[in-house]
Amino acid sequence: MKLTQKEAAELRREKSELEQKRLELKSKVKNHRDMSTEDMNEVADNLRSMSERLDEINERLQEAPETEKRGGFMFGKQNHSDLTEENYRSSAKYRDAFYRSYLNGKISEADADIMAFGKRSVTDMNGESVASGAEYLVPQTTLDNVYSVIKQYGRLYTAITKFGFTGDVSLPIGTTEAPTENPDGTVTLNFTFTEVKISQQAVVATIVVKNLLLRNSIPAFEKFLAMEIGKYIGILLENYVLNGAVDTSTFQGIIAALKVAPSAAKTYSLMDWQQIALICSEVESPYGDNATWVMKRSTFFKRFFAITDAAGKPLVSVLPVQGGPGQSNYLIAGQPVVFTSQMPDTDSVLYGDLSTYIVNESEAFVIEANASEKFSEDKTVWRGKLYSGGKPLFAKNTFAYYSYSGT
Repeated sequence: MKLTQKEAAELRREKSELEQKRLELKSKVKNHRDMSTEDMNEVADNLRSMSERLDEINERLQEAPETEKRGGFMFGKQNHSDLTEENYRSSAKYRDAFYRSYLNGKISEADADIMAFGKRSVTDMNGESVASGAEYLVPQTTLDNVYSVIKQYGRLYTAITKFGFTGDVSLPIGTTEAPTENPDGTVTLNFTFTEVKISQQAVVATIVVKNLLLRNSIPAFEKFLAMEIGKYIGILLENYVLNGAVDTSTFQGIIAALKVAPSAAKTYSLMDWQQIALICSEVESPYGDNATWVMKRSTFFKRFFAITDAAGKPLVSVLPVQGGPGQSNYLIAGQPVVFTSQMPDTDSVLYGDLSTYIVNESEAFVIEANASEKFSEDKTVWRGKLYSGGKPLFAKNTFAYYSYSGT
């Protein structure tokens, strides 16, 4: 019995949702190798039932109505045989359909089959406590561009330890303690594991864009949108990592944790080689061995760049970066420097092991648009967001913080 257009559309929608759920289950198995046998059997049963239902749907879709042509556009069932579950997200077809749907406020019939590939079956990222509000996966080119810009404007955030679990998690984090010297001359290494709970929040960047930009060129608009959204999210994440509240935010800031009573924050009046040696001595191995200097760029050139040791040799090393005009990496006493504009105090300096700051960032970046708010101005409000949260582990053991006393 031949299907109606409506029945065929409903089957395609169900097929897309099942395929997305199947991908998520496969990913769950891949990323959780410590699952119990009972859990693995349950997942296997779910995958088997989904595959059987997909076979039924594919068989029924063979009876879907043939494609109709009206005014040069294709309606109904369309042939997009070049798109697959593996490649659609990187295709220009999906990207263009994604942005057209936002500009028009709806998905056209011509784009329906393409967009069906990216329809998300789950729109709640965090056990329904954080709703994404986006039904379709962001094109891969947009995702790559956004994260490239976040890396550029959030170098500190890039350097910390990140996981990609969905929702709130509790992670067993190990740390080394003093080794035990045995009577027979051997040494026993000691480790302690701490259960660390990391919650998430939406990190949002909002910009207002003239619709004319999108109508001129979708690839150019995509690049512009990724640049603006990535820039603001990168800066915001750096602020959270350094200055986020200790108790009232899903981000616990490193500096906020150091200032909690009894405060470990200190001051300096003169930055010289002796002061640098004092700062380095405050963070024991292995954290001091992996330490990074964090400060504003202006602080580095004002307080550090010209410092020499007792023999008159420079303490700062300059390593030019190939392929970038004027780009260089800097080392202070052999350890790397990261610049960030989010340091809170005058000429403040953070020194420590950035890998001990743990972040859980969901992998599904979201883009949403609202054309109604600025409708009279022919503009659209675009919002990009990701879900993230983090905290420093043993901040007072792994970091030292100094600000300029002004005396």
